[in-house]
Order: sequence, then structure tokens, then C-alpha cells
Amino acid sequence: MRRSTIIGAVLIGGLALAGCTPAEAPSDQPPAPGTPPPATAQQHAGQHGAGEHSETDREFAQQLLANRQQVLELAELAQTNAQSADVKALAGELQQSAQLQVGQLNAFLTSAAGQQSGSAPEDAADEADGTGQQASQQLDQLKQATGAQFDQQWKQAVQSLEQSAAQLARSEQEEGQAQAMRKLAEDFLASQQDVLTKLNAL
Repeated sequence: MRRSTIIGAVLIGGLALAGCTPAEAPSDQPPAPGTPPPATAQQHAGQHGAGEHSETDREFAQQLLANRQQVLELAELAQTNAQSADVKALAGELQQSAQLQVGQLNAFLTSAAGQQSGSAPEDAADEADGTGQQASQQLDQLKQATGAQFDQQWKQAVQSLEQSAAQLARSEQEEGQAQAMRKLAEDFLASQQDVLTKLNAL
């Protein structure tokens, strides 16, 4: 990586080393074929793209994306069917966080598409996916519930999804390679206790 960055800096005229004063405008000429992008472009791609990743990272992103989409569906359902104002308030918070996570996961999966990945996913991810399927069944039942029964079943469904997501996140922290996904897993686990506390208080 460092070698290609140095070569790229030389080929573009040493701008990365000498700096660029206001009087020095970038050349309008396209780079020569085979010229690596500038170091800043490589850094940008590494921050927002898939970068180095394994199949564990990809599986984590796919399964957590499905999990968060179920959370969004639950949150939307609670806005119309929940009896408790606390349930509706928590549903709104979950909706905001899940939407942000869905955006991050979609961005990673888009950048990782077509790229070669490394190790196979862990068994823990498959177990977590099974928990997500159970939550899907709870969601179907929840659509038929009303009043206090809805609130109780909604709480159980969200708890199931949160437990599944936590299992995925812990597996990603242990086995994942992609920095963006490891950071997402870390942030999720750090904020989950607050969600579980509010769920238990319902």
C-alpha cells in the first residue's frame, strides 16, 4: 500500500510531497493509464469503502441489515398500533438508530460487492440468523395484536432482535476484519444497554 502511494505521488508530479499552493492549479490532463489514485483518494476509499474484509464481515452486514429492517418494521407498526406512549417513544428512537445503521450497512455491502473476501463466517452468525427468523414469526403474530397485548408482544419481539444483533456484533468483533463493520459492531454494543434498560422498563 505504501509503495503504491509513493509511486502515485511521483507520477502525479510530486504534488503530495511538495504541497499545492493557491497558484498551482491541478492539471486538467487525465492521469496516465495505470496511474494509481492520489493518496487522499486511497484514504477516502479506505474510510468509506469495504477495504480489506472477510466473508465474516459480509455475512455480518447482510444479517444485521435484515435484523435492522425488521426493527424498522416493528417501529413503524408501533407508531400506529401501540397503546403505551412509552412504547411509541422507544419505537421512534429505534427507528432513528436503525435507519442510520441500515445506511452504513448498505454502503459497506455496495462497496464490497464483487470484491474477494477471506475467511468463512462463524457458526455464531448462523445461530443469530435463526433468532432473526424467530423474530420474523413474532412480527407476523404482532400484526394481529392490539392494545396491551400488542405492547407486550412488541417488547418481546424487539428484545429477540436485539439479542440476535448483539450476537452478530460480538462475532464481528472477534472475527471481522473490515474496520467500518468492527466499528459499527462496537457502537451497537455500546448503545444496546440503554435500549435494553428502556425495554425492561416498559
